[in-house]
Amino acid sequence: MNQKITRFVSYFIVAVLVICLIPANTYSAKKPALNKKRISLQQDSSYKLKIKKGKKKASVKWSVANKNIVKITKKKKSYAIIKGNKIGKTKVTALYKFNGKKTKLTCKVTVTERIIEDMPSIITNSPAPVVTQAPTIAPSPTPVPTPTPIPFENLVEVNELAESKTIPDIFTYIDGTPVTAENWEGRAEEIRQMYQYYMYGMWRNGEGESLTYEKNNSDLKINIETDGSQIGQTAGGSASFTVTVNIPSGNAPEKGWPVIISMGNLTEQETALANGYAVINYDTSQVSTDSAERKGAFYTLYPYNAGEWREQTGVLMAWAWGASKILDALYTGAGTDYNINSDFAIVGGVSRWGKATAVTGAFDKRFKIALPTCSGSGGMGVFRYNPNAVVTQTYDVSSLGFMSTVTYKQGDVETIGSLQSSGEAYWFNERFKQFRSVYLLPFDQHYLTALYAEEGRTCMLIGGFNFDVWQNTPSLWYNFQKAKQVFDMLNLSNNLIINLHDASMGHNILNDDVVKLFKYCDEMYNGIDIPDFSISDLQTTLFELTETPAGINNKEVYEAVLLE
Repeated sequence: MNQKITRFVSYFIVAVLVICLIPANTYSAKKPALNKKRISLQQDSSYKLKIKKGKKKASVKWSVANKNIVKITKKKKSYAIIKGNKIGKTKVTALYKFNGKKTKLTCKVTVTERIIEDMPSIITNSPAPVVTQAPTIAPSPTPVPTPTPIPFENLVEVNELAESKTIPDIFTYIDGTPVTAENWEGRAEEIRQMYQYYMYGMWRNGEGESLTYEKNNSDLKINIETDGSQIGQTAGGSASFTVTVNIPSGNAPEKGWPVIISMGNLTEQETALANGYAVINYDTSQVSTDSAERKGAFYTLYPYNAGEWREQTGVLMAWAWGASKILDALYTGAGTDYNINSDFAIVGGVSRWGKATAVTGAFDKRFKIALPTCSGSGGMGVFRYNPNAVVTQTYDVSSLGFMSTVTYKQGDVETIGSLQSSGEAYWFNERFKQFRSVYLLPFDQHYLTALYAEEGRTCMLIGGFNFDVWQNTPSLWYNFQKAKQVFDMLNLSNNLIINLHDASMGHNILNDDVVKLFKYCDEMYNGIDIPDFSISDLQTTLFELTETPAGINNKEVYEAVLLE
């Protein structure tokens, strides 16, 4: 009997020990973690960020708050390889899901300047050997990128610029270096600096900022604080603005809903939602007033200083910054909260917001697609194409299904003088007011479009006719033709498209525009073959028509004022 009791007690003790151990091991296994919570990387260096104690059946979604600073070059369930790109601070997040539970793992990453060490000297006491020199053959010069660091060393004052009545050559660096596919990235950066220096003012890329968000149903409040570490940035600054998030009904795709960030309310919101696109309506007035007062969240953090060009950001660029902050919030976690695919973000706007849209995608490369609509002069309209419509042009536009013809004549289109008037000058910086002739501009607006020439990104130029001649739509087609040369050089011919609609239906992004956009996205990015649709359909316009019902040769009219 005593032996039975002893044996029972022994079994009981062992069982208790096993039960005690199992929860501990299970609990430990359920606590995944990153191998680093904080790391420092030099530019162009990489690091393998690993998930420790992860489950094989778990799912992991990697993201980075600011892709300009850090890029994820490889993603796996158990690790991600990150690469330092631009000096600054950001966060890399792994959203870990297992058994219905979500765990957000974050690593703070600081990217520092790349240090190039000198080669060590080789010291030897032996006599130097005599070397027979081989014949010297001069190598063929290879064009290399021109370095374009701040302080914008290659740029001169407006009064030092030479007039050019021909279109500026996008395929030549400022110093004369020829542009190639291999060195285009350097030229693109040079162009971004030109736009900041001469026109739109300084782009703020998030350095010295910290961002949080608050989700309240469809309202997303975005809070930004600044530490004053950047020129013209408020120390201890704090500002916020709120956007409205609209989500389609039904089940989201595996990666989440693609999203359209609209400056102002998207008129085709219901069409977008029905096609599976989330819509974020962005009230730009909270970021900056549309006035010379320049009041709002942006200017609270970056006050405008008319006496110092590095502290001047025009309102268009300020609105672009706001769109970028929305994307920051999505990458920080709001995208996960709303089940939005932050990697498939589209930005759109009309008229002055079309101009701001053009700037947004040109400076924040995280936006996959931009829809600058009816943007006109200062947006995607080329300044030098028939400026002020001094040559009267009449086109047959009956193919759009409303009016038969439209005429452009002097005084009917937006000019550089309009942009420099008191009602619009605040969209730009102080230096832009000094251009008394479009022929002094060291660029033209096809330069802005060319900044979208990158794998996985698209610019869709949208313009209108009839009751909207102000935007000078023929100059938009000229932009497309000139910018496409860059896309073609980079083997990205399908990444630039254009759609011209009948503006009698409204000064907006119209149904015709979004329907064609969604077909394009399915064909280009979603691997879906759309019947009776070709991307090439969005690379031709009525300006190429030689025969029309009105007997007008549109192509001849258009080409009569071409610049070479």
